[in-house]
Amino acid sequence: MLINKNKLNILIVSVSLIVFFAASNSSQQTASTVEPPRTVDQSFRYAIRNPAYPEEKGPVVLIDEAHNNFHTAVGTYLPFAELLKQDGYIVRRAKDKISEEFLKSGGIYVIADAQPPFNIGDPPTFAEEEIQVLNGWVKRGGALFVITDHMPDPGAIKDLALSFGIEVSNGYVMLGPPPGRPGPTLFQKNDGTLVDHLLTKGRGPDEQVSRIATFAGSAIRCEEGFQPLLILGEGFRSWMPQEYHKFPPGTPNVDVSGWYQGGVMPYGKGRIAFFAEAAMFTAQVFADGRVKAGMNHPLGGDNARLLLNILHWLSGILD
Repeated sequence: MLINKNKLNILIVSVSLIVFFAASNSSQQTASTVEPPRTVDQSFRYAIRNPAYPEEKGPVVLIDEAHNNFHTAVGTYLPFAELLKQDGYIVRRAKDKISEEFLKSGGIYVIADAQPPFNIGDPPTFAEEEIQVLNGWVKRGGALFVITDHMPDPGAIKDLALSFGIEVSNGYVMLGPPPGRPGPTLFQKNDGTLVDHLLTKGRGPDEQVSRIATFAGSAIRCEEGFQPLLILGEGFRSWMPQEYHKFPPGTPNVDVSGWYQGGVMPYGKGRIAFFAEAAMFTAQVFADGRVKAGMNHPLGGDNARLLLNILHWLSGILD
């Protein structure tokens, strides 16, 4: 069937806008704009040939639900939680604030897209005491997995990130002016944007990662000790509008080429994985199933493998 080129270009642009404004986590609970509805892709499957642990014999993974989290284990991060269970991890919903006693209940703590306070005058997302407790827990051997996304969500974890020496740009990362991309951002080994690292090699040939797809998000950098996995190439900028998803002429922006969208670092006796885009680790569908974003995207076939490799590193079986 022949397709008119103009109609094809319109279709590509339309799909790109849906992916940008909906597939990347967008803090719809705090934004004034209304977004297209998103649902979990119930058809997503990923075959694990060599599970890390027998069923429910792995470390306990606590997935945070106590800090205005957009993604939760029973919501849009259900594919994340199910993949970990398939690999033998015990996944629990963490509804308590951070405390020494609370952290004793798990081996890996996941903060999936915490958001800023919903109302002016509300306390900060993470109390100073929580940050201190979490920092000390990691130093003593804890494993922390922080996942944020684009503006305004980095503002929720700014102080937490800085306590570990990580700076987060509170903006929307795009290649060129908004909407900025014809599809997901691709990080690939063949161009050096995906680093040849233990976490992209895995435990063997079946666990190697050659390409990762992300969907907007923000950018991070760290001066010491951080091992980047996803490096933003030339031309990427972080846009910081006054209103969510609105980019009028003159919108402030900064060059973030050379910054990262993800990586890992040892911290004391513990380990930290930090990623600045959240959709990459789930599987979502939009537009009545016509648009996919995350581990289910046609170009994101290695995303699930990277997620598993990250958990293997955090749990100490990938060294």
